[in-house]
Amino acid sequence: MNNQQEILYTIALTQIPLIGNITAHKLITNCGNAELIFKESAKNLSKIAHISTAVVESIISAKNMALEIAYREMKFIEDKQISVFLKSDDTYPQRLLQCIDAPIILYGKGNLNLNPKHSISIVGTRRYTEYGNQVTKKIVEDLSDCEGIQIISGLAIGIDTISHQTSLQNSLPTVAVLGHGLKTLYPSSNRNLAEKMLQNGGLITEFIHDIPIDAHNFPRRNRIIAGMADAIVVVEAHEKGGALITANIGFSYNRDIFAVPGKIGDKASEGCNNLIKNNIAALISSGEDIAQMMMWKDVPKKSKQKQLQLLLDLNPEEQLIIDHLERGKELNIDELLIATNMATNTLSTTLLMLEFKGIITCLPGKRYILAL
Repeated sequence: MNNQQEILYTIALTQIPLIGNITAHKLITNCGNAELIFKESAKNLSKIAHISTAVVESIISAKNMALEIAYREMKFIEDKQISVFLKSDDTYPQRLLQCIDAPIILYGKGNLNLNPKHSISIVGTRRYTEYGNQVTKKIVEDLSDCEGIQIISGLAIGIDTISHQTSLQNSLPTVAVLGHGLKTLYPSSNRNLAEKMLQNGGLITEFIHDIPIDAHNFPRRNRIIAGMADAIVVVEAHEKGGALITANIGFSYNRDIFAVPGKIGDKASEGCNNLIKNNIAALISSGEDIAQMMMWKDVPKKSKQKQLQLLLDLNPEEQLIIDHLERGKELNIDELLIATNMATNTLSTTLLMLEFKGIITCLPGKRYILAL
């Protein structure tokens, strides 16, 4: 049987009611391939362990309809030059094979390598803060110093978008896992970003091309984001939401989970703080932390030229702190409060942002020095 036939019958298998990925895998394993499932008798299908009568009846009654859908999908694949990854292929993401509910087929578009040396999923809230924006950028920029890194996310507005954009800016391949078919793109505001990603990464989905946007599909999407990664990073997350679903799925897959802490009571960081408090996630503040914990390599500090470039991007409060540290060499937080005349909350937030940018270092006793 040629590969095109196997793709056709695998697509058809996914369109039969009552058959999920676990059942589909079991059927393929027992019958030998997807085509043989469609040619097997009801009597023989019933002999397969843990395959219910309802599933057998669904195969017999729906197989013609499923094949019609599959033929239409094959035409779309050919017309749009879609890449197809069967679970039995070497090109299929091997990390996903460790997950019991891995899709039996994936559809992709772009310059895709689904088996990079290192793979990190970065997720977070749509309603991000400037803190989340800066931390996400720093994490991706730090990770760009590691060889063979690929960034995975979900193309959603917010932290996902920042992750993809910063990856491209740092020449890192980045892959978006979609919760719908490749006929459409959600959100449409990320269409230009998605086009750019096709050159260094791309888009993948387990859904046939005309499956529309549906909220019920996004948890399914999230398990792929989790399963394709060595580790999942949550930057900002509210108490409930897709980012936490991804983290918890990843935890069930024995993936390493990392979370960026936020202020106590900050709604945008409530989910991250809970992950850390419940020992689901390790606390991190940079991509360097991730690389070291994953034992990938020692990430070198940014070059002086890059650090000086950051200084050109300071807001007035940040510049004021830098000016005083340059004069005083080392100042504690009380001295900085007096010197800058800032409100305590403003000073604390600004100091934290400067730490994340790698411009200052906090010493014991809340003493601060320039890191440059």
